[in-house]
Amino acid sequence: MSIESVNITKEYVRRGKTFRAVDEVSISVPKGKITVVTGNSGSGKSTLLNILAGMIVPEGGTVRIDDTELLSLKSRERDKLRGKKIGIVPQVQSLIGGLTVRENIDLQKSFSGIAGNDGEEKLADYIKDLEIEDLLDVFPSSLSGGEMKRAAVVRAISGGHEYIFADEPTGELDPENASRIMDAFRKQADEGRGILLITHDSLVEERADILYRMEKGHLLN
Repeated sequence: MSIESVNITKEYVRRGKTFRAVDEVSISVPKGKITVVTGNSGSGKSTLLNILAGMIVPEGGTVRIDDTELLSLKSRERDKLRGKKIGIVPQVQSLIGGLTVRENIDLQKSFSGIAGNDGEEKLADYIKDLEIEDLLDVFPSSLSGGEMKRAAVVRAISGGHEYIFADEPTGELDPENASRIMDAFRKQADEGRGILLITHDSLVEERADILYRMEKGHLLN
């Protein structure tokens, strides 16, 4: 099973001119693999991720999440399917400021329908792997950029989703923290989840099972 697109296209108008941020892109994100899309800023990588997650609707093409045609669904149905299937690590800081790290993680679990102590053993492993044990009762305003990113990764994978999408997950991190995050994604892929990473980082590229490059909206193998 996988998330697949066929010939998806997304157009925007800038300064009165239409351009294609994503131009007839076909891609597969299979379970059990780390799929990486690299490319320069403005090449269309983040737009592609948002289309595959159902957050942006393209002008043309199709997207399937396992057996479901995503673009045939209404907006609320797409949101519900995404919440069930895909854990997302955004490029920008996304932890809720009024909640501790632990509360952010618990909220994600509740959104994913995970009750009480279900999955706590695996969650404890994720917390240990990414070394955020001492950060669980801390508010995001007191975290460094690297700490927030590691907490956001744990939050995303705590929901037990079948797919994890991450936009620049190692951006501005030191090599040690970047490697730690990639180890976590490797573990998730080995457990059968499909991982899609958008990146400029050569370390992430080196750890990919499947590597693509985007240039001016086109996807290249």
